[in-house]
Amino acid sequence: CIKGHRSSSCKHNDRELFEVKKKGRPVSQCNHCRELRKTKQVHVRCHCEELESESPSRVP
Repeated sequence: CIKGHRSSSCKHNDRELFEVKKKGRPVSQCNHCRELRKTKQVHVRCHCEELESESPSRVP
């Protein structure tokens, strides 16, 4: 068996499982901003998450 992967037939219990991360750079944009970049060639930094976290504090 491959280190980090455990198939249903593997009986190795001496090693702890760990997440095997995807190759490449981590995603820094939300789906909305990524679609804008693909459709309209708009390449800007994603601030959607920041806007969502600010909006509840503005509500009285």
